[in-house]
Amino acid sequence: MGVTQLGYVGVYVSDLSRWEGFVREVLGMQVMERGEDGTLYVRMDEYHHRIVLHPGEQDDLAYVGWQVATEVALEEVRRRLEGAGVKVSRGTSAEVESRKVAALYKFEDPDGHPSEIFCGPLIAEEPFMPGRPIQGFRTGPLGMGHVVVRSQDPERTRAFYCELLGFRVSDYIDMSQQLQLPPEEGLLIFLHCNGRHHSIALGRFPFPKRLHHIMVELASLDDVGRAYDICQRREIPIGMSLGKHTNDHMISFYMQTPSGFYIEYGWGGRVVDDTHWQVTTYRSGSFWGHHLVHRPFIEQREG
Repeated sequence: MGVTQLGYVGVYVSDLSRWEGFVREVLGMQVMERGEDGTLYVRMDEYHHRIVLHPGEQDDLAYVGWQVATEVALEEVRRRLEGAGVKVSRGTSAEVESRKVAALYKFEDPDGHPSEIFCGPLIAEEPFMPGRPIQGFRTGPLGMGHVVVRSQDPERTRAFYCELLGFRVSDYIDMSQQLQLPPEEGLLIFLHCNGRHHSIALGRFPFPKRLHHIMVELASLDDVGRAYDICQRREIPIGMSLGKHTNDHMISFYMQTPSGFYIEYGWGGRVVDDTHWQVTTYRSGSFWGHHLVHRPFIEQREG
């Protein structure tokens, strides 16, 4: 037993008012409620929330919430983590309430990224109401999407997620030549915990934040295209243009959030079937498109 999906992501943001408009008018998500300290709970499906926006100057990752199926599975993963020497702490009653879950434990991955395992997410009674007209997001057993985080030692962190949390390697992309990066900075490792091609990817790419991007998958390609138009009209920086990835086949683009990290907004991702999946390596991240538009997306080397 291990992690079954990416359940939620918490981030610290310095400008909640800009984020609130961005969530509704650009991403098409729903602001579910506001905490006493201003925290915004963002909804994209039947879950009470999938993204939590906490007031904070960091404009970066606060925590990643990994869901397990039951309390039995939760305790098994906890024991596995502790058996490997990982410091694990039980979520306080206030933290359990704020996450809207039945139980949770907190720990850090080898790169120091705050992480949580939980079970029993709160399901909203009323239907999801998108902030603008869209057909919705592809979630369910695939989880909310994926995160890509900076790792100082991707291979060590890969082993942590696979051996202790139950992830499997999907594939690798070596983008060192394409992005003119040293080999150790150009390798990305993609890990899955369910049918979604990857729920987390790890790389040593030169990016100033822990969190590079969050991917959300739309139910309609047209909704991706309309969001692309919205970003251009509003002059929202686009990190990479519309394109199709080689490994997960996602048609997507990357928009910069008010906090500086990115949202990958996509459609059409492939599903992993572990009974016949074979791990492969790619030399390019995309079949077409995904041209670098906004330089902070990744700091390329000159020459």
